[in-house]
Amino acid sequence: MRKLITAIDPGITCGAAVLTIDGNLVFVGSKRGWTHQDLLQTILDLGETVVVAGDVSPAPELVEKVSKSLNAVLFTPIIPLSASEKQHLARTYAEQHELKLRNNHEVDALAAALKAHQHYKNKFEQIEAHVKKAGVQVSMDELKAMVVRGYSIDRAIRFLLPKPKAAEPKPIMKPRTLQEEQLRDLVKKLKARVLQEREKSERFKTLNEELRLQIEALKQEISTLQQKIEETKSEQMTQIQREREYQRLLDEINILKERLSSTLSQLEEYKQRFDTLKRVRELESKGELILLKPIETFTKEGLEKAFKLYEIKPKDSVILLDASGGGATTAEMLAKRGVRIIVTRTSMAHHARETFTKHEIPIVPADKIEIEWIEGYPYAQASNLQKAVEELRKAERDKTLEKLETIVEEYRKEREERAP
Repeated sequence: MRKLITAIDPGITCGAAVLTIDGNLVFVGSKRGWTHQDLLQTILDLGETVVVAGDVSPAPELVEKVSKSLNAVLFTPIIPLSASEKQHLARTYAEQHELKLRNNHEVDALAAALKAHQHYKNKFEQIEAHVKKAGVQVSMDELKAMVVRGYSIDRAIRFLLPKPKAAEPKPIMKPRTLQEEQLRDLVKKLKARVLQEREKSERFKTLNEELRLQIEALKQEISTLQQKIEETKSEQMTQIQREREYQRLLDEINILKERLSSTLSQLEEYKQRFDTLKRVRELESKGELILLKPIETFTKEGLEKAFKLYEIKPKDSVILLDASGGGATTAEMLAKRGVRIIVTRTSMAHHARETFTKHEIPIVPADKIEIEWIEGYPYAQASNLQKAVEELRKAERDKTLEKLETIVEEYRKEREERAP
């Protein structure tokens, strides 16, 4: 069976990731309400798990239970994996292998499996180099699995090498002997066997003493390694805290740079708008630019809204954005405000136009002048507006003159017809 590294991210939605002992992906997935039994069956179907990993220390209860159920080595990182480290490990692996991770549970499980593989990677490379140097033929996966479980490399190799078969003794035809001779032979065999057992017992005693000494040496080595681990852990924690603080400051600097850039852009925009408004105010004060106070609809409600919003007062100029709804009443209402000029973007009812004419208020079509919208307000050049008004009045005078000429001509013809 292939040897596996299995990582689990417990929770309501449980995530799992399975790698071969060489780091190749076998499975990654997640499931809501994944029971312990179903999870075990899924893992067992994939192969023999040698290492069960989690992403925090100490390991969660489910990770520890699965490790015991599979008789596998439990691995947890010395320092719990941060969210950014898990994202980096899992996303990098996923991009390299064109793998799609559906949620954070799968990301965390895959990151824990990859972290476990990284932990054993150097040891696996030592095993491969040792086997190559020794020139022996053994199952590399079995050898790695035994070393992970605590065997030394040499001991695991000796265990995996095939045992030489003892030659089967050739059958010897024994002649029939007397009962006494048979008993004598039996005693001799028993004595030889007792001697063999004594020698074996002595060998076991010697071996037992050697193993006891090895255990003491290993305990001492473990104690030294644990002390080194604590020292390394403290150094790593300090280094990690420094790196995290450095990264936090970098992120904060980038955020401040973005905010500064955005603020500078807004400041430039406000400056341009301020300069535009300043220019407009200067032109207004000089009488070169005129604000056309807008009236959205030519109705009583539309007029009242415009009066309130724009404080339309005598001698103001206005623009009717939609003049189609007004009549004589609304025209009278606007005329009483004392407006000087009316610009309209649409056609106006005849009765409304007559009312404005009665009050001598010129009505200028919007397409006769150039209107510039500044900060949402319509402005017109005073000279252009005045020119349009003069052209409008000239057109009205010409029209009146033409009517008078027509009346005079008709009167003259009528007198000529009545003359004898």
